[in-house]
Amino acid sequence: MKKWLLVVSILTFSSASFAQKIKVRKVKGNQAVIEFSGGSLQPGNVYELAPDEFGESSAVSTSRRYLVGLSFNFENTKADTSGAENETDINLLAKFGWNYGTFEVGPMVSYSSTAIGSVTTTTYKFGGFGDYNMIANTPGEAFIYGLGGYATMGQRDSGTGSKIDVMDFFVGPFAKWFPTGTGVGFRLDGGYIYQKVSGGVGGDATITGLAFTAGIIAYF
Repeated sequence: MKKWLLVVSILTFSSASFAQKIKVRKVKGNQAVIEFSGGSLQPGNVYELAPDEFGESSAVSTSRRYLVGLSFNFENTKADTSGAENETDINLLAKFGWNYGTFEVGPMVSYSSTAIGSVTTTTYKFGGFGDYNMIANTPGEAFIYGLGGYATMGQRDSGTGSKIDVMDFFVGPFAKWFPTGTGVGFRLDGGYIYQKVSGGVGGDATITGLAFTAGIIAYF
């Protein structure tokens, strides 16, 4: 009991000039490593004590149940057609997903636009992604790595009236870094990409190469 009173006293009289964080390791009812009233506690969540407008501390949970991400994708590929040369493309990727600790899944969209003279080629693709985290993505974890991949389908409009169907498959390792320990961080991917295009003047073709992705992610 004396230990509990000491912990509560330290939290009560601590300076409000900086935030304190509590990681809940085990919960039974409304009791945890540190006990306080208000809100509900979940095992593994991180709660930040921040001063409110009246100068008192309140608990804010930085849960990582859902995610949104925005990143740039750089591809260096080559088609299997005769006379084909290496091609470099940059795409904008956006995703939303659900985090289950070890696994993450969700839908994603891809967009790219290339202008050559007066002709603009645009590509829209929709699909889904999946991550396997070798370190469980739980609140407070600062560095996570694993294996991820995605599959998308869409169309490429050449701007001259012809459209090509495009299908992508990507797989490769990734790293996620949360420098502040919150749910906002950075992500890097690198790996192998396989593309299948059909239709258009050139007919069907298979495109393979390497792809790298860099962007920001936010969990809430």
